[in-house]
Amino acid sequence: MAWLESPGAFPTELLYVFGPVLAATYLLALASWRLYLCPAAEIPGPALAKLTYWYEFYYDVILSGQYIWKIRAMHEQYGPIVRINPEEVHIQDADYYDQVYAGSTHKRNKWTFFTNQSGLPQSAFGTLDHNLYRMRRAALNPYFSKAKVRSLQPRIESRLNNLLTRFREFQESGEPMTVSLAYAALTNDVVMEYAFGRSDNRLLAPDFDPSFKEAGEAGAKLGHFVKQMPWVLTLMKFLPDSVQIALNPVMASYIKLNKDIIRHVSEIYSHRGDTHGKYSSQTTIFHAILQGDLPEKEKSPDRLWQDGQVVVIAGTLTTAAALSELTYHLLRQPIELRPLKDELAKAMPDPAAVPDIARLEQLPYLTAVIRESLRLSSGISTRLQRIAPDETLIYKAKVSDDKKKTAWDKEYILRPGIPLSMTGLLIHHSPTYFEDPMAFRPQRWIDNPTLERYLVPFSRGTRACVGMNLAYAELYLTVAGVFRQYGSREVRFPEDQGFLELYDTSYKDIEIIGDGVTPLYRPDSNGVRIVVRAV
Repeated sequence: MAWLESPGAFPTELLYVFGPVLAATYLLALASWRLYLCPAAEIPGPALAKLTYWYEFYYDVILSGQYIWKIRAMHEQYGPIVRINPEEVHIQDADYYDQVYAGSTHKRNKWTFFTNQSGLPQSAFGTLDHNLYRMRRAALNPYFSKAKVRSLQPRIESRLNNLLTRFREFQESGEPMTVSLAYAALTNDVVMEYAFGRSDNRLLAPDFDPSFKEAGEAGAKLGHFVKQMPWVLTLMKFLPDSVQIALNPVMASYIKLNKDIIRHVSEIYSHRGDTHGKYSSQTTIFHAILQGDLPEKEKSPDRLWQDGQVVVIAGTLTTAAALSELTYHLLRQPIELRPLKDELAKAMPDPAAVPDIARLEQLPYLTAVIRESLRLSSGISTRLQRIAPDETLIYKAKVSDDKKKTAWDKEYILRPGIPLSMTGLLIHHSPTYFEDPMAFRPQRWIDNPTLERYLVPFSRGTRACVGMNLAYAELYLTVAGVFRQYGSREVRFPEDQGFLELYDTSYKDIEIIGDGVTPLYRPDSNGVRIVVRAV
């Protein structure tokens, strides 16, 4: 035992003995904590899910976004409240939605595990703390209010006219049109112009420039891996772009999108206060934020580009998905298209003159079509976590014993700090809330207006999607503009410009097969494709 006489010495053999013992002790203590002692210990769920994040990693990273379906299966086995990883509790009960996604009188923080995946910690979307989020969100709210969005109608209509021009071009050529890309180009052109005072005019590109759509999808798909291993983003920042692209070719478009947004925000920042330059007459989101009363450190380009990234990606993909969804179903179901065209014909005697957004919002069948498309497309497919930092919530679940034919309420105490989540897509596609949930049936919203409380494509509460009003405006104007002027082979009006037919498109092309933050579709899907026919 000579090592006792040498204070600086420590025999290697002791590491071999005590190292495994210490590791085993740590793992045993961690397992005991997660299974029996942590605040969420009493919540039912698979033991492996409670023990390790690798369970979720397997379904979301190895199997590509399949944990959403595993969570649904867990609820079928364990009931409406389930522990889905070592810390998070998932609830499948739409009537409890407003408790988790509460209003302004309740503090709700976000969870680091979720926000890690965006790599945008300084954006309002990625902000953890409730109070800091409210300050950042308050700077954005005025530019996405209903009144402000309605004032944007001429801008949106300008882009809509570009879309209709492209319809006529494809009508003349007879070539098939990937309308999913056209819709994404429309929404991207609108949000880019409003955010930065410029757009890339993707609607005018021959192929609608799919790179930006691919960029948003690539960033979203990376999220599952990054939230498990956030150090990957830090590492990527030190790698040259060429190396990142070599490792993952789909990152090329995402990197370009990042650089473009950073450049736009930096330009706007450098010209702030310029009353005679090219930005002097601009009234965009970021011009207004820079002139607002946020603390100066909150106006730095390093922070604002992150808000810009969220606004552009969210403002492009989710609305375009709903437009693609409704186009597919309306062209397949004449019985749903006819009442829509009847209603639009009465509201729009001149097919080329779109009424005010406020007027369109009063049209019941148009509204029902939009709600049904949002329900089925669920622009955000991932679960959204909220943490009540200083509030204990109580959830009562119905528990039954089939053998004894008895049922009772079981009360679960959800202590402060537990990440709680729900998944809008699982609510939207559940037969508990929507009869025949995968069917496109707009009439359900007219027959039962109370269903609206179960429609949460933009979430609810203080952290609901800031761009909700803009998305609705684009949906109302685009659906009215397109389907007032175009019908289907079965449903045509005398004043129509032509009619639309699906081309090489089936349900498989819009079927959601997984969760990549936004919905994942089949790799071989080309989206919704149409042929524009003459009357």
